[in-house]
This record gives sequence, C-alpha cells and structure tokens, in this order.
Amino acid sequence: MFNKKMFLNFLIIIIFLFAFAADQYTKNIFDLSLHEYIIYSGKITEKEREYLEEKKTLQYTSDKNAPPFSFVDKNNGQYKGLVIDYASALSIELEVDIEFIPKIWEEAINSVMTGESDMTEMIPSIERKENFAFTESIYTFRAVIMTLKNQSEINASKDLSGHKVAIQAGDYANEFIRKNIPNVEVVNTVDVLDSMEALREGRVDAIVGDEPVIIYFINNLGIENDVSILSPQLYERDISFGVKKDDTKLLTILNKGILNLKKKEFVQKIQQKWLGISSPILRDKISSKFLLLFMISIILLSFLFVIIILWSYALKLEVKKRTNELIKSRNDLQMTFDALSDFLVVVDEKGYVENVNKSFCNWLKINREDVLGNYYKKIPLLDCFDVSPKVNCKKETIYKGRHYVFYISPLEYEDNRVLVVIEDNTDQKISQQQMLQQNKMIAVGQLAAGLAHEIRNPLGLIRNYCYILKNKLLNQDQLIEKSISIIESSVLRAGDMVENLLNFSRISDDELQCINLKESIEDIISFESNLISEKNIKLIINCDDDIKFHTKVESLNHIIINLLSNAIDAVSNEGVITINCYLDFGYLYIDFIDTGKGINEENLEHIFNPFFTTKKAGKGTGLGLYIVYNEIQKINGEIQVESQVGTGTTFKLKFMLKES
Repeated sequence: MFNKKMFLNFLIIIIFLFAFAADQYTKNIFDLSLHEYIIYSGKITEKEREYLEEKKTLQYTSDKNAPPFSFVDKNNGQYKGLVIDYASALSIELEVDIEFIPKIWEEAINSVMTGESDMTEMIPSIERKENFAFTESIYTFRAVIMTLKNQSEINASKDLSGHKVAIQAGDYANEFIRKNIPNVEVVNTVDVLDSMEALREGRVDAIVGDEPVIIYFINNLGIENDVSILSPQLYERDISFGVKKDDTKLLTILNKGILNLKKKEFVQKIQQKWLGISSPILRDKISSKFLLLFMISIILLSFLFVIIILWSYALKLEVKKRTNELIKSRNDLQMTFDALSDFLVVVDEKGYVENVNKSFCNWLKINREDVLGNYYKKIPLLDCFDVSPKVNCKKETIYKGRHYVFYISPLEYEDNRVLVVIEDNTDQKISQQQMLQQNKMIAVGQLAAGLAHEIRNPLGLIRNYCYILKNKLLNQDQLIEKSISIIESSVLRAGDMVENLLNFSRISDDELQCINLKESIEDIISFESNLISEKNIKLIINCDDDIKFHTKVESLNHIIINLLSNAIDAVSNEGVITINCYLDFGYLYIDFIDTGKGINEENLEHIFNPFFTTKKAGKGTGLGLYIVYNEIQKINGEIQVESQVGTGTTFKLKFMLKES
C-alpha cells in the first residue's frame, strides 16, 4: 500500500535524480569547453600508451626553492610541494613514472626548451608560445610587490617606474614588467629568497614574485614587521604545464590527466594541504555555478522540508559512520603507538602529557591514566631536557645507569604539540665501548708481544756475558761476585716479566682451558705492581698452589683485572687488599676484600649497571663492573657484593668446578 513513508522515499529519489542530472548537465555544458569535453570523455589511446611506454619515464623539472609550490626539504632532502604532489597524482592517473628534477628556475625552463626535460609548470604567454606548448590550466595564483616598510616612494605597481626591482630569472614577471611598466631596472636573481636578500641589503627598492612563496619566506625569516606587501596584487594568472612545442602527443596525454584530476577535485585537496582553505588557486566558473545555484535553489524551494529531513538523517548517518571510522582509526593508531618498543610521549603546548605509549608506561611501572595530564617535568626521564622546542632536535642523557637518546620534534599537523621519542641505546653504546676496548687490548697485546721478544735478546746477552764474567772472576772479589749475583737475579726477574707479557698478549678463544689459579692471579697482579707499590698497599693472596680451574681464560682475566683495579682505586695509602681462593663442595670461591672507602647502600643496587660510576669525570666509564658481571655470566659464575662505608668492600665470586 502506498503510504506516507513510501511517498517520501519516492520523492527523495526523484529529487536526487533531478539534482544529479542538473549537476551533470551544468558541468558538461558550462564547466568544460568543447575541446576539454572531448578530452574529458576520452581515454588514453593505444598509440598514446605506446608513446608513454617508449618514454618509460617523464622528466619533470621545477624550481628547487619555491615553497610551498616546490622545494627541497633541508631536513630530509626530499623534493616536495604543491606542484610535486600534483605531478605525483598525474603520474598515478596516467600510469607512468615521473622523475622529479629540482633546478634553478631559469635552468628548469631551459632544460624543457632543449628537450633535456619533458615538462615544467609555467604561466602561458605570447613570448613563451614560440618555444612551448601549454596544457589546460592546473591552478591560478597571484604575483605581488614587496617593499621595506621604511620606504614611501613605492605604493602601487605604477610607482615601480624608475626603481630597481628584483625578479627571479626566468619568471613571467620579467615579461609582464617589460610590457606594462616602463623604465623599471630589473635585477634578475636565482630565486625569491635571493630577491628578498637583495631587498634587505638595499641593492633593490622592491621585489616581485609569487604571493604564496613570498609569504612563506616572510614567515620563515620572521620579518613580518620589516616588509610590506602592496595591494592590489600585480597580476593573477593561470598556471599550466609547459612542454616542448612540437611534443603534441605528450600535450594531449597531460590534458587528459589534468581534466580527470579536475573531476576528482584534486587541486582543492592539495590546496588545503599546502595553502589552507582561504587561498584560492582555482578560478570560479561563474556561469556554471550561477546556473547550478539557480537550479538547486528552485529544488530547495520546492522540496525544502523533505530535503531538510533527508539532510538531517543523512548527516546523522554520515556523522555516525565517520565517528566509527575515526574511533577505529584512532584505536589502530594507538595499537601501533603502543606496539613500538621505543618510548613515545606527546606533550601539548603547555607541557602536559597528552598521550604516551605502553612501553613507557611499563618502564615507569604505572598505568597510562596516571601519566596523562601530568606536567612533563614531574615524570622521570622526561625531566632531563626541555621537550618543547619549535624545531627538531636530538639530545642524549644517562639516567640510572642507562643511556637514552631523545628525538624531539613538533607534530606537523598538530598546533604546538611535540612528539618525544626516547630510544634506549645502552647496548649499542656498550658494544661500541667494548669494541674500542677490544681493539685497544689487541693493539696493546701485539705491542707487548713485540716488545717482549725484543727485550729477550738483550736479556740473553746479559745472561751469557754475566756467566762468562762469573767464571772468569770467581773467588777474586766479593763485591764483584755480589754485583754479578744482583745482575743475574734482575735478569731472571725481567725474564719473568717478559714471560708474563707474552702470556697476557696471547689472544685466547672461548674454549675452556685448565689453569693454575694462583699463577694466573700473580701474573695479572704483576702488571699492577707499580701502582700497588706507589700506594704502599699490602696485598695478601691466600690461595693453594695446586688449585686447578677449568675455565675461559680471557673472561677470568677480565674479571680479576677489573676487580683488582677497583680495589686499588678504592683503598687509600697503606690499605690492604686480600684475595682468598678456596674449594668447597665442588665449587671454587674467590673473595676480593679491600679496606677502601666502601659503597653507599643506595648505590649497591646500581653498581653492575652500565655507565654507572661514582668516580669523577674522566676517571672511569662505569663499564668495569658491568663487564665483570657479563664475564661471570659467560662462565656460569655468581657474584655478590657486601660493603660498608668507611670499612671496605667484599666481592664474592662462586664458580662450579668442571673436570678438565
């Protein structure tokens, strides 16, 4: 049965069909010329596709320093801008690769003229048509005049006569000034920024350039209070793609892509991205819009009530749909945000935390809700730096024995919000330090080995001639005999030192070796004998001569060297260091006991952390005990520490004995 609801639905369908037909009619008849319509309704032909396949890649060149239209980003070296986005969309529309080549503007125009490049964007003019063919318009922009505020002679375009004006070389403004304003001395520059420098230095009286580019550089240089942009604008022109004059196939292909992009309203989208909604770069087609507005007005007057209901209902559905999409998108982004292992924090313009990822919350060991809304200076790790800069920056710090790198950058599409990325690169730093230390030890070992071999030769000569003297002068003089005896003992001691150097310099591998523990400890102690003597330290070694230990020699050497070095640093003059070694129930125990200054209780839990040190700057890296801990883990050992401030420190090592 035909009820009120069915009638409304039928009426709504009729309205939509009528509006759609009116829109298509006005668009086809009034918005497009006959030539445009032929291109608009056509597709890329086989011959045109063959042309593109033969080309493989279109060479697109443009100004390398004309933001926001085209410029090379100094931060990442990318070539981007409004026309670059447009050309990228054109590449997708035509299904052909486009290579972007940034150049100085005058060089870009010349490269298309000579055929080195295929296309660039420019204003069509009578002079340029002698060398170029132009596509349909892609957008419209204005050219303006800029002067310094402290001058009063130039207030309009006619006042440029008799003055020096800076214009970018190759710019259409050169042609416009030459034809429309007499007696202007034009100074050609590399780009608009170069023109602005000439104005600020007083080499010219005014500059002429593209309005968006000039406004961009004014804001970037922060000279809003020093310069003036004259009103009205100098001119407003269409921008098209220019190709070599005889390249008609490429011209037709580009026109098809351009008009397809017009249909998709792509220019408006990139306009919002680069220039904002208030900066129009498309000419209004008054006749079509007027007719369309008139027809829509009639429809609205006829079916106002029905359309309001329909609009409200459709809007409600769309809002609900968009809301669900935004919620899903936000949840997906948050999941990605939380999945990253680096710490991520978003801080607003007042310094309060707006968002934080799961990794950072786990590190803080608190819930996200307890972090959000807090001032960043009150949150651990974030209080190390000022995290609200206006530019990208990188900072480093050491926090509780860990090394962190801060990457701080303002969010591009969020006003005054800052993203803080915190990376824990402690392991990387340690690897670098260990690699450096390993290279040093290899070099020292090679030097020690070479030096030891060189010392052996004169020691052998001394020993031989001492033997000859001893036989020749035997029982002749007691002083001579005593002198020879001292020489022999010194040679033996030097020989032992050389042997220790050779043993220590040999590069060992990860294979297990059976060693005499006491001999290994004494060999390492011999390298610290001078420092021990200087500080008059009493060193006591309680270790049986027959204790054998099956282990990795390199790891054990690292452990003993670092613990002994720490003990020597800790004790004062005439202090005592005791090394006790003993066996008990299948385990080997080694205790390092010193009478040094001891370690504070609050520092005990951090001493094995990398980069943690209580020594003064330049006296230690904080890696010694970290290396000890790692090397003990390698040989399946255990380490404990006991310390009392003012009394001393004891490191207790425990290893399981293995049969050789």
